[in-house]
Amino acid sequence: MASAAAESRLLAEALAASPQALGLAMLQSDPHAVRLDHASQCEAVAAALAEGAATSADIRKRYPALTPQEIARELRVAVETTDDDPMVASIWRFAEYQPRPPRIVIYNRALVPLERILAGDLAARVLGRATLQDVFVAHELFHHAESVRSEAPISRRYRATLFQIGKWRWRTGIATLSEIAAGAFAQSLLDLRCHPRVLDFIALDFIRRSV
Repeated sequence: MASAAAESRLLAEALAASPQALGLAMLQSDPHAVRLDHASQCEAVAAALAEGAATSADIRKRYPALTPQEIARELRVAVETTDDDPMVASIWRFAEYQPRPPRIVIYNRALVPLERILAGDLAARVLGRATLQDVFVAHELFHHAESVRSEAPISRRYRATLFQIGKWRWRTGIATLSEIAAGAFAQSLLDLRCHPRVLDFIALDFIRRSV
């Protein structure tokens, strides 16, 4: 288990890191993305960040002054809160998008304690004028935007080869790219100082103490 000093150092490094660096770290932890060479990984991360920013710009043109919750309402995406267990297997959920019917579910048992941890100067550095719920709703709004448009999602535009026999290849998409793009969408939409990936570092100690 990492020490408090080590965790503090990791958080400081995350706050100082560029979205490209954070995105690349996310991608390199994906079990499929590691099959891509470094140049392809960098290209994929840049594309995901650009995808998130471009989608945010489009949404802001349509809804220039609305909060993520208000945008969700305009898009007929329900935003609900639940006290259900946020833990599924090894996955800790703060929020999730469910497409049928379109809705965003916020997990109170994960979000409320994180709000207590993320306070004062740290909150200002990470969130600016946004709230945690703003960030997570914005993140899931990107997944909604991805699900309703005709283009292939970013997670399927870059594919890793799992198995090959001659010219035949078994390939898979890379789900982490959609998460990188969703974070870039939230960062752009809310004018955050850093990619929301840093929230994972802030939540790390809390999650370990809660499971």
